[in-house]
Amino acid sequence: MPSILRRSRRRELTLTKSFTSAIQEKVHPLQRFPELTSCSSLIVDHTDFHPSSLSPSIVKSPEFARPSLTFSLYRSPTSNLQHHPIHALPPELLILIFELGSFDDALFLISISHVCHPWRMLAIHTHTLWRRLSFSSHGLRLWKERIARARGCSLDVTIALSQHHFPDIDTLALQLHLIVPHISRARSFELRFSSYLPFLWNTALGPICCQEQRDNHMGRHAFAPSVHALQLEKLTLCFPENDDTKEFTLFAGVAPRLHNVTLDGIRLTWLPELYGRLTHLDYTHHGFTTGPSAVDEVLGMLRVSCALRELRICFRRGVLDREVLYLPRNDVPAGQTHLLQLERLVLSVNESDINIPPELTSLLSCLSMPNLGELHLLDLRFKRANRHRWKPAPFLGLRGALSVFQVTIPSSIKVLAMAGRWTDSSSISSITEHFRELDNLEVDGVEKDLVHM
Repeated sequence: MPSILRRSRRRELTLTKSFTSAIQEKVHPLQRFPELTSCSSLIVDHTDFHPSSLSPSIVKSPEFARPSLTFSLYRSPTSNLQHHPIHALPPELLILIFELGSFDDALFLISISHVCHPWRMLAIHTHTLWRRLSFSSHGLRLWKERIARARGCSLDVTIALSQHHFPDIDTLALQLHLIVPHISRARSFELRFSSYLPFLWNTALGPICCQEQRDNHMGRHAFAPSVHALQLEKLTLCFPENDDTKEFTLFAGVAPRLHNVTLDGIRLTWLPELYGRLTHLDYTHHGFTTGPSAVDEVLGMLRVSCALRELRICFRRGVLDREVLYLPRNDVPAGQTHLLQLERLVLSVNESDINIPPELTSLLSCLSMPNLGELHLLDLRFKRANRHRWKPAPFLGLRGALSVFQVTIPSSIKVLAMAGRWTDSSSISSITEHFRELDNLEVDGVEKDLVHM
């Protein structure tokens, strides 16, 4: 019995009206969008193309060289699309605008990709726009999609929790589990925590520290290459409330491009392979060691990172009642530490300190900085907006500290900035007499006239 689904007779192929319209849309697309032919000079119709009718200057123009790219960006499948003048902007300029907007809002790229078809195509196919991963909010599914859209581009990873968000260990572990397989692609890596939680650094840094795997054939231990930060250039680790005295060795000692480090409230194993090429160091001492031990610890770090061009130092009082034992290295030479390439030095005093920490002046007396050009003395308690309403009393040991500076700081510096409790009207005249080559003197954010002083 023949099947009931079989046709009783063959139908002749006929060209329907809908099929004809679809073919015309593909072959002659500009006929459906006549407004594009009058508004856009960048679109070229390949179906009516005669090379002999074009001048040599038009043929060599960049618009003629990339007609397919321009047409794919500015043509939408929606038939009633009105050509907006913003589509006349070059794609490179739009990409720059999208990149600047994504710095302030993590969901900015999602928003602009839903504006129109050209913007969506431009955003999705520009992989560098999706490299920034900010885990401060939103779900992990969003960040997985951003990693996929970034393709092979390097990544900028930020995990920052504000004071209003209590850190969650489980969420943090899931975030690190997502990012660790891509740590070799990270261009910058930033961890910031404001609220206290015990053993927070253990959870955050454990996956990117030294991971050992046994080699069964040779009977030796080898480091897993998955934690090597081969493209890392900037590292930021800040947790002021940390009370974990452990010393962490990051990325199995491999980060050949690292040159910018910001640390606050953490102890790291200062390896030459990791930190020997630093040019910028912003270091706030963890406070687990004080006095000469703290000075020796910082000097050991500076001897490794002797190629610094900018150095920021701040000593904070410890969060522990006891002091952690620090064992200095035996191979450290005695005498001054030479920072021959240092150009900018920033000395900060924490807002909770009532005087200049003695570790700061002791450290400065052990440094040699012959090419220093800028000295900035910051008081973290000072707010520039309140300088007219609140004038704090200067530090009790300010005169003694300034006398140390006049011995250790080269008299050839060009810029000197002082703020908050570092300023004393009676000491400014003696400072200007010592640093005779000053080009810029700034006191509490206001530039002083050196000619009439």
